[in-house]
Amino acid sequence: MMKQKGFTLLELLVVITLLAVLAVGALVAYDGIGENAESTAAAFNAGSLDRAVRNYRAVEQAYPDQWDNLAQPTSGEAAGGNASSFLADETKDVFGAWNVGAADSAVATAFFNVVNNVWGMEELQHVNTIDPQVTPAKMHNEGSNLGAQETEFTAGEFQYISIVPSVNGLDPATGCQVGSQSVSQSFALAAGTPGATNGIALARRLNAMNDAMGINRCHLVVALGFGGDAASSTSRSSASIVGAPSYSSRTINPANNYSRYIGLFHVARTDDDASAVTISQTDFFPRPKLIGFVDPVGNPIDVNAARARTGN
Repeated sequence: MMKQKGFTLLELLVVITLLAVLAVGALVAYDGIGENAESTAAAFNAGSLDRAVRNYRAVEQAYPDQWDNLAQPTSGEAAGGNASSFLADETKDVFGAWNVGAADSAVATAFFNVVNNVWGMEELQHVNTIDPQVTPAKMHNEGSNLGAQETEFTAGEFQYISIVPSVNGLDPATGCQVGSQSVSQSFALAAGTPGATNGIALARRLNAMNDAMGINRCHLVVALGFGGDAASSTSRSSASIVGAPSYSSRTINPANNYSRYIGLFHVARTDDDASAVTISQTDFFPRPKLIGFVDPVGNPIDVNAARARTGN
């Protein structure tokens, strides 16, 4: 009879060791691939949306209508309330609210003139209450969420509108005002959240979103989410926008958090002077415009593109 041969213990150990080395190598090779893919998608989606909105603007001579307000319209808290997770903590740290309803009448008039006559926007979407049965991406849509509210984009229809907070980097402790109302406080700061960004970091982060927003000035930057209703408002145009993309990452879960891309509209700025911390109606640009889109944690296209390459 033929002798049956098997593996020795040493041979088995060698094989197991080789398999372990190969497995570790595979894990190292794929480490961070999920984050890279998310950053790649974010850069692509923000760039595509930016081009689509600018194309629509060129064709229709107006921006799409019915953008999402990240602030509650009467309280100035984060949409859904500061205690809710509708806006992720990272989103609350990047964005805040301006009380345009309480601003000096001349400033409020100048702002709404921009919205109606330059941007061509007529309506604004708000979230007052959270409906757990509605996905966050649809929460601003009145047809999905009974707690959603649509108002005319005119004076007296709402108090607060979402912004990117700003400080003058030459005097960051003072803060900035627009028409007597502060624009230097994020939702997180208003809620007293530990770790919320303030001071010179606010100016640097705003400048990182776009070089036009230098750190040595106060800026009024309106930040509005491009949601489902904004996309559907373009449906009758030859330059219609098919849909509103969503963002996801380790910190933004579309199942729990608002995940739309956010358009930044640069409206006004002060002089390049440490003493200039109040924006008046004379500081408004003749034609304030969209300067770009960021993801819900404030990262512009170039940051996500870099992260897609480096995995950081």
